[in-house]
Amino acid sequence: MPRVKRLDIRGASDEEKHRHYEAVDALYRQGKAVTVKEHKSGFPAVTVDCGDIRLLTDCLTLEVWWAAFGRQRPAPQQTTQ
Repeated sequence: MPRVKRLDIRGASDEEKHRHYEAVDALYRQGKAVTVKEHKSGFPAVTVDCGDIRLLTDCLTLEVWWAAFGRQRPAPQQTTQ
């Protein structure tokens, strides 16, 4: 199975990471599934997949973003596809 090419944002600024997380959130709110998995390199690296977005990031920044921004939004509308 071929490897998935991921955008590595681990070294990016928090602001840049948050822009990527917002893009994932927008797709999630459109009904796209989001998958977060530990990366083979180990803690704190995680992969985030949603639609065409494939990220390699750190779970610490993702958790901070989720606590600050993700929980303030209403739950997305469930759609059947």
